[in-house]
Amino acid sequence: MRRRRSLLALSLPIAAVGSLAGHTAAYALVGSSRQDAAIHGYLSFAPQFLGLCVAAVAIALLLRASGRLAGRMAAWPFAAVPPLAFLAQELIERVAAGLPVQAIFEPAVYVGMAAQLPVACVAFFVARALLRLADEVALTLAPRPGIVSRAGLEASPLPDLAFVPARLAFDRLGRAPPR
Repeated sequence: MRRRRSLLALSLPIAAVGSLAGHTAAYALVGSSRQDAAIHGYLSFAPQFLGLCVAAVAIALLLRASGRLAGRMAAWPFAAVPPLAFLAQELIERVAAGLPVQAIFEPAVYVGMAAQLPVACVAFFVARALLRLADEVALTLAPRPGIVSRAGLEASPLPDLAFVPARLAFDRLGRAPPR
């Protein structure tokens, strides 16, 4: 179970950024009313949220590159988190603004739900590419064992360290001219 949680440390921040991107895309496509502009005042904290998500992804990738994070990435966070987070975000916005719950059936919400699918797919492919990059870094930084022959694995006897003086042949000096 630890491995799944570890990979969720990568998947959930990317899926959350995807949800925020889909939210922004929906209101950019449809436009927002004055009432929506007043509701979305909390989005001024989006840079801090994105910074936390990027930090979480960076930590997860460092853990993956160091070999502490193993396993496969699940696709369900990318399929489930963005639409559920978007609907929860819209519902909370509407209720906090004092609007009835039926206000969630506005065109911007429908466009936002439709925008979640392509944004989630892009986020999934980005996460896969980041995992591949972290795996390549791990392979590059991993120590490679040297080639060891079978003879190298056997215990070799210790060399004889006793000093034995070499005999000099005074009558032949190696490459000296003959006498």
